[in-house]
Amino acid sequence: MEPRLSNTVRDWLVSLRTPVAFYPAILLGAQIVLAIGLTWAARGTLDPSVGEGRLLTFDPKAIASVRIEGAGETLTLSRGKQGWAIADLKDFPVEGTKVEALLDKLAGLKRPLPVATSAAAQRRHKVADDGFERKVILEAGGKPVATLLLGDSPGFKREFARPAGDAAVYDLDLPLFEVSNRRDDWLQRDTLKLDEEKIDSIATADWTLTKDKDGWHLAGTTDKPTAAAVTGLLARVGNLGYRGVLGIEDKPEYNLATPALDLTVQLADGSRHVYRIAQAKDSKDYVLKAGDRPWYFKLSEFDLEGLLGLNRDKLLGIAPKVAPPAAAPQGAATGGPAPGAPAGDQAPPALGTPDANAPAAEPVPLEAGIEDADAPAGDEPTPDAATEGDEAPPEAESEGDVAPAEDQDAPADTQDGDMAAPAAKDQTPPAPAAN
Repeated sequence: MEPRLSNTVRDWLVSLRTPVAFYPAILLGAQIVLAIGLTWAARGTLDPSVGEGRLLTFDPKAIASVRIEGAGETLTLSRGKQGWAIADLKDFPVEGTKVEALLDKLAGLKRPLPVATSAAAQRRHKVADDGFERKVILEAGGKPVATLLLGDSPGFKREFARPAGDAAVYDLDLPLFEVSNRRDDWLQRDTLKLDEEKIDSIATADWTLTKDKDGWHLAGTTDKPTAAAVTGLLARVGNLGYRGVLGIEDKPEYNLATPALDLTVQLADGSRHVYRIAQAKDSKDYVLKAGDRPWYFKLSEFDLEGLLGLNRDKLLGIAPKVAPPAAAPQGAATGGPAPGAPAGDQAPPALGTPDANAPAAEPVPLEAGIEDADAPAGDEPTPDAATEGDEAPPEAESEGDVAPAEDQDAPADTQDGDMAAPAAKDQTPPAPAAN
């Protein structure tokens, strides 16, 4: 028995058979199929971390030279028989593991989705041929095999980059500090390292420390240094560090003509290492020149800690002598003249400071401090004025009494009973005393 369709469904099916509804339905279905097909074909290409191939094609083991350019400075790392070295620094050895790690990372870069392709975008992201932050050139067989331009950073540990000859700009997981063009960032740090067990002698201009079957002692004496001093000295000399390499040419600012320390280290095999150390002019850093090496090393105060200022007493554990405090010169406490100084050279006492050598002043009566307003200038003190050794009148000392008028008009007594100096003729007379 065939299922019976409702009138509504039957009418809808009939309507679909008409051209007005049939062709739009076919077109809608085709669009859906096409969208599904495009999405399937483009799967994974929207994620920049998923690549379709290698960005640079080269064999890391075949690379003989890595040249890094940027900011007006060029660094060339070359592979030699002894490993990787800086070619333009007399083949100073570098950390080979860092160079190998960089090559492996560059070889493993995948080609992600480009972020831009125009010339304007290349300049904006600083990856243009004539404007970049870093340019890495890998050479093998004497010719470049891969070149990568690095520019601005879009985020943490990421850089915009572009292979030479490619118009596309990519966002790569390659921080700029891993592609440094500063030679100090690649240097090997153990070039001055010595085996402590093989050190037989350490000498400076002031002392020589030698080792024999009985242990360490100061040459020419029977004095033996402390164990702590020997251990610290061997550790510092055997692991001498440096901040960088200045070059292979001496310069006046290195100040090596006036060294702070000349150090000679002799090993058990008979080899000698001579170091001259001086403080650079207008700097806190030091310069070290090794006699058996062509380079000039830059050292800090920390690198030389325990070497600068080391003397025999410190090696022997003798505490430095403390000088007694200097005795105060005679007269320093009282203000008198120093011994041997002429009397006329004595400086006057400071204002407000009593003179210890001056005679004590006698007390001045109250009435002696009041001047007679009517007395002419230059008059001599009246007999009523108190002289040296006289006591004030009893009536002036009693509380509430008023001094006699003649005593009030008397001029002030001078010290030691001297006569008052006559006033200048053009001196303005003193104002009348208040009643």
